[in-house]
Amino acid sequence: MNEHDLAKKITQHLDYGTSELDGRVQFRLQAARQHALEAYAKPHHNFSLAWGGHGGRSGHHRSHSPFRAWLPLAVLLLGLMFITYWQTTEQMNDISEIDAHLLAEELPFHAFIDTGFDTWLKGSSEE
Repeated sequence: MNEHDLAKKITQHLDYGTSELDGRVQFRLQAARQHALEAYAKPHHNFSLAWGGHGGRSGHHRSHSPFRAWLPLAVLLLGLMFITYWQTTEQMNDISEIDAHLLAEELPFHAFIDTGFDTWLKGSSEE
């Protein structure tokens, strides 16, 4: 039995059940069905954050705390602080590596290209 045959049998069974109902009940069921279809056809735009378990519905029951609204901002700030710390540490390591090469008289190739290094050499030779 395929999906189409199953749907046809279910429809026949439901039609049989509704044919024995009172006319007023059938009218109310038809009106409720029409109302449900109209409500389903209307797009609902909800511009709120969707938290896990809520599905983005804006209802009267707000079980999440205000802390959860600030959590993404806090994570972003901590990430930026970590990146800044990491870049500063890397820069300090690069400077100390160049100083060590200067003391050992083993200069890397990029030291000769650096204009600041050339200025430093001229200034140190004048002293």
